[in-house]
Amino acid sequence: MLTGIAAMMVPGPVLRTAADAAPDLVRGTTFPEGVMAGVPRTDGATLWTRATLGLLQNSGKLALLVSRNEDLSSPEIVTEVTAEAQWDGCIHYPATGLRAGEQYFYQFRGKDTESPVGRFQTARPADSQAPTRIGFFTCQGFTEGYYAAHRHLAAEDLDLVVCLGDYVYEASVPGVRGIDLNLYPQVLPAMRAKYAHYRTDENLRAMHARHAFLPLWDDHEFRNDYTKNRWTLGWEPLFAAKRSAAWHTWFERMPVPRFYPDDMTRTYRSVRLGGLAEILTVDSRQYRDDQPCGDGAGVVCADADNPAREYLGAAQKAWLLDSLRGSTAPWKVLANPNMLMGMISGAQGERAFLDSWDGYGADRTELLSTIASSVDDVLVVTGDDHNSFAGELWDTGFSPTVPQGTAQPNPAGSRRAGVEFVVPSVSSPNNGDVEGAAKAGQSARNRLDRNDHLKYCEMVQHGYGVLELTPSEAQFRFRAVDKLDPHAGVTTSATFTVSRGAPVLRS
Repeated sequence: MLTGIAAMMVPGPVLRTAADAAPDLVRGTTFPEGVMAGVPRTDGATLWTRATLGLLQNSGKLALLVSRNEDLSSPEIVTEVTAEAQWDGCIHYPATGLRAGEQYFYQFRGKDTESPVGRFQTARPADSQAPTRIGFFTCQGFTEGYYAAHRHLAAEDLDLVVCLGDYVYEASVPGVRGIDLNLYPQVLPAMRAKYAHYRTDENLRAMHARHAFLPLWDDHEFRNDYTKNRWTLGWEPLFAAKRSAAWHTWFERMPVPRFYPDDMTRTYRSVRLGGLAEILTVDSRQYRDDQPCGDGAGVVCADADNPAREYLGAAQKAWLLDSLRGSTAPWKVLANPNMLMGMISGAQGERAFLDSWDGYGADRTELLSTIASSVDDVLVVTGDDHNSFAGELWDTGFSPTVPQGTAQPNPAGSRRAGVEFVVPSVSSPNNGDVEGAAKAGQSARNRLDRNDHLKYCEMVQHGYGVLELTPSEAQFRFRAVDKLDPHAGVTTSATFTVSRGAPVLRS
């Protein structure tokens, strides 16, 4: 399919004439944040770039080419796209009409400049039984480590990369890459500058240019531990202004199609990948009630199971339950920003993370009970914690033999509901960074001793995760990368396998 300026072009083996053939294309533009292809479908994806515009330019036209050939010969799409100042030069182009399960290459061009060439794979057809591979990362504080993990993610053989949240941190602390002085950005230009700063990293840009991408948000894209109506500053006018700037920038900077009329708020969605997997993403922030017991950690909190308190909000919860029950995919993959399984951290029954599902026990029990009774083969992949965990999910979040605390009894489960993998951070500090390796090892053993459903806990390494799905089993690999070495290699620190019909982890 040729569209737009194709009729004006002279075809060639490498096809470098698109800009020459369209005299109104913008001159002198650059592409400082690279290119991305987001939310793949069987017939295309959302193609993204940001083109710089002059101070007096309100918009500029570029050419876009999409081809099955890396040299962009014989393109299937040739069209004009417009970069607008109101979106800071960001372009979202809904490429359609492509073949399912195929590799494609794309490039944006000005009159005299070109973007990097990007690559993505369209989703396989619904009857495909080919193995499906998904990469997951989370929590990449820019100053606190290098992004060698993204260099390795770019080299993996993947159908898709998922960000589980905390793509940027509005606040930062001094680290191996210095200090980001753009602290607590409150207005739109400062939020834009935050994303632009992160994308100065060549490894991050290379990962985006190599794989289709599906992002979630968590709290640090806005403010730590925020909820639907609360943040640490407390003053509502500031909250509303920051929310507007943060969400505008996220939708502007991410390669995602929007849901109308919720075009600047809704992020939860489902993506079908061939005949084996459906990914369901959730928004764990903008609909939740305030965390219980003052957002404490490692505390006894009876209010954590109060059924009046919501985590997903009514509309999103109904969508998620209906989507899980209605999915025809053999594997249902829930991409989840905050830990779902229960986590006891003390002898009195203290829960470790009240900012996670541990602070919203009633919503968790409803979700996991529904899965246990009516949905098979659910895999949950989670971010946020900065450490690595693998565990088995029960209908209450806790195993049948969960140790009961002296002050807070935690509800024992009776039915299996799935398994969960919690991905380590790319660079944000984990227990090993904060406590040292020896004490982090003790913390990990404490978690394993107090939580029978937890099968793996590692609190020193950083990196990412890779999930591979086949018709009969799922395999998850924890991939470890030293965040302090920009040239670090990658190793597999742990591997777990799950068979269809048996939500039990095997190492």
